[in-house]
Amino acid sequence: MKITLDISQAPRSIFTYESCEMSKNQPTKLFDGSNPFVDLHLDFPVKFGKYIQGGTPFFMALQELSGGPDPELGARKMAFHVQRLDQLNYFHDRAGEIKTIIRLYSGNNKQLFKKRVGEFLKQDQGASLKPQDVNASLYQFISFVFLPFLDFGEIKEVVDGFSDLIGRLPRSALEKFVWSLMATGFLGNLQKDCLNIYPEIYNAEMALRPAFFLDLVGGYEKAKTAARISTKDFQSYKDLYKDIIEVFSRQLVILAGINNLIQRGDSESFPKIDGGVLSSMEKFTAKALSDKFKYLDNCFYNINPDAIDAGVRNSIAHNNVNYDEISQIVTYYPKGGGIAQTPGQTIYFLDFMRMVLVLFREMHNLHHMIKALFYLEYLVFQPGREKLATNGGND
Repeated sequence: MKITLDISQAPRSIFTYESCEMSKNQPTKLFDGSNPFVDLHLDFPVKFGKYIQGGTPFFMALQELSGGPDPELGARKMAFHVQRLDQLNYFHDRAGEIKTIIRLYSGNNKQLFKKRVGEFLKQDQGASLKPQDVNASLYQFISFVFLPFLDFGEIKEVVDGFSDLIGRLPRSALEKFVWSLMATGFLGNLQKDCLNIYPEIYNAEMALRPAFFLDLVGGYEKAKTAARISTKDFQSYKDLYKDIIEVFSRQLVILAGINNLIQRGDSESFPKIDGGVLSSMEKFTAKALSDKFKYLDNCFYNINPDAIDAGVRNSIAHNNVNYDEISQIVTYYPKGGGIAQTPGQTIYFLDFMRMVLVLFREMHNLHHMIKALFYLEYLVFQPGREKLATNGGND
């Protein structure tokens, strides 16, 4: 076989072929169904099925948003989605810098940390190295660079609601709870665990992009959307869900303590479950995730049910999960993967990445509660104890 490229009339070029012939399997027409064709797109779910000319992922997504009773609302949703993707493009190119700045927070050179935050945000962070001021720089930075992944309205509701709630709790009992979290190092370690997750989210942002679109789709149901993601496979991201859920499980300690204060006036006072009562917060911490929810009676914070799937988490943790790269179907085995393997359950890869996104948002919401408890200690409780000590215990 001989193939010749003639560029004598450049920029025009001509290929000629000798000793070769068309394959008998070569279709005579483009897109006649015998040669499957799929348009791929990193920013939108890709739907498989009969090819329709012009039915690209972008136009299919636009049609889905604009085909409802309010086309203008659909256009605004698409504009919002595009704006969020533009933000992602900007921050993804600086993901290494973001990771470095977050790592600097946990180091000893807090002055360098604040300097780097100021340069990134183009906003002077001041010279103060007081814990509350260093934390202010941290949370300003996180709120800015991870905004594309989050629901700002939801965050504002969480922050305002928690701030109002804290002001109505009995001060002495609340101070005792916060002090126990600080003195044991639990609150600081939990904050570090949260911070370790953030850079990993930008490592997964390509696979999360189509999941963003599902924010805008009404009536979305998990395991009902036969759409796929045009990027790396499930194996690249399965541990991320497990890691976030481990951090979230520890964050439930804060929810439980505050909820106990609301319900019974004592952070260590749990409701009676199955005839028994937990004797301490330490016992609650040791409980499995599914059991912890039982002790959050009439909880003040509503956890998004789409964030937690204990079956998926346990299956990943014990490597009882299979993935079909062609169909992008994840099959998991919550009851184990013994010799006689029990029937598995399935979700699409897109559904899984949606769970990662929603769970990350829950972790971020609860991280705001961690921030609030730090500020209570630094700005309210600690100054009060110092004042009391200065007055010799007489206030």
